[in-house]
Amino acid sequence: MNQVKKNGGKLLFGCLFAFLLFFLTTNCNSRCDKRADVALYSDQGADEDCIQATEKMFEWMGYTVELIKADYINEVGLDSFRMLCVPGGNMYQYAQDISLEGKEKIIDFIQSGGSYIGICGGGYFASEKVIWQEQQLPMTPLGIFPGTAKGPIDEIVPFPDQEVVKVNIVDSNHPITQSEQDTMWILYYWGPIFIPNEDAEVSILARYDRGDSPAMIAFNYGRGRVFITGPHPEIEEDSDRDGVVFVDTVIGDVTYRSEDALDDRGSDWDLMRKATLWCLKE
Repeated sequence: MNQVKKNGGKLLFGCLFAFLLFFLTTNCNSRCDKRADVALYSDQGADEDCIQATEKMFEWMGYTVELIKADYINEVGLDSFRMLCVPGGNMYQYAQDISLEGKEKIIDFIQSGGSYIGICGGGYFASEKVIWQEQQLPMTPLGIFPGTAKGPIDEIVPFPDQEVVKVNIVDSNHPITQSEQDTMWILYYWGPIFIPNEDAEVSILARYDRGDSPAMIAFNYGRGRVFITGPHPEIEEDSDRDGVVFVDTVIGDVTYRSEDALDDRGSDWDLMRKATLWCLKE
């Protein structure tokens, strides 16, 4: 009888050990072999304030972030990361510096289960067609969003001004926006509206209050997920935790208010946290 108990105890211990090993291995495969959770694009054209605010935001969420350049994407790829985030900035410059091979590496990364978040310039870059000030730019964008990114939109905020604008949540069933209030106030800084192709399978999550055009979109891409936004939810207009301090700028006879003089009526980082969780399937 004692021998049976002893053997049973060994068997139970062995089963528990095997389960623990399986659990650790399964949960480590997606994270433990990565250089960082998020690859944050930080090469020419990427706005320094956007880079800093986005990095602070992801770190606040508890994710590791590595700043990467175009050459790294072109030569190495993104297999060492879980997400690529392309921040606000010059989408035309992005398209010039990231080669066709680099773009293919990004596409393969997402199709294979990686994720992509594009903010403003990163949203333009993700689209099939980019229209800037009513002219289609002669560039080869990433093309993962089946549609057109068009901006800046004077009806929202006259170019080249920036302003906190009202954004209406229009899909309360999506995991990113299901617990959000009906309206948000987010910084608009020359961002796009997103015009999906007629047959595009995308979720329009939010629309600009002025003009009712799509402001935020989410969709699956192969085995990966994509979230793109025209306005800037990474910028905390009335908080210093993003590390960004805009200053008043005078252009001609116009004074553009500093970031800290604006009021976003609450943080947008919770929305971005849910977008990140959805993209990473967590």
